[in-house]
Amino acid sequence: MHDRRLAWYWSLLSLLVLSGAAWFMFKSFSYLDYDWDFAFLKDYLWDSVNNAPGLILQGLWVTLKVSLLSIIWGTVIGVMVGVFMMAREPVLKWFSVIFVDVFRNTPVLVQLYVMYFIVGTAIEMEPETAGIVTLSLFCAAYVAEIFRGAVLEFEKGQIDAAKSMGLSPLQIAYHVAAPQVLRRMLPALVGQFVSLVKDSSLVSVISVADLTKSALNIVSVSFKSFETWFVVAILY
Repeated sequence: MHDRRLAWYWSLLSLLVLSGAAWFMFKSFSYLDYDWDFAFLKDYLWDSVNNAPGLILQGLWVTLKVSLLSIIWGTVIGVMVGVFMMAREPVLKWFSVIFVDVFRNTPVLVQLYVMYFIVGTAIEMEPETAGIVTLSLFCAAYVAEIFRGAVLEFEKGQIDAAKSMGLSPLQIAYHVAAPQVLRRMLPALVGQFVSLVKDSSLVSVISVADLTKSALNIVSVSFKSFETWFVVAILY
């Protein structure tokens, strides 16, 4: 009974906070004396002249591509680094620890600048490729820690029990360890992937024509910043 009453109080408090925030936003916009015009964005969503996606949809496609490739490569590299962090070989272990510390404790914007303007200049890397590589390594550092934490929480006694039942190492990994480790990793992974999609907006600073870069170009031409960024926020 007490828990139900507490949950009801929290729900009421959340409703009051949201109502207050909505009222504050409404009052703030009412003082702007701004002529809202969302209709102009239809040409940037779909180019009716060429019957092709407009600037916003083109940028959205680039954002989705960069994010998806970064998530895939970041997950693969992150799991490998997580395995190396638990290895008995000191070289692999310390290399992995340094990798995770560097990419987790430095701003992703700085990593983008270094990857594109220093590494990219040396090997002639395209801006989009530099963005994908940077975000993949950044994501991998977090995935490695998520994977390592999930594995360390796994009860080793289950492996002994599985061996006593005659299961092979591959069967133990596939049927016993993997489902439990993945279940523990999933909430943190989802949060990391959502964060990575938002972080992908930073690739616009190295001239990648993503959703944010497209919005900046639209604002520079139309001077309709509120409408443009509202639509971009919804798409993100």
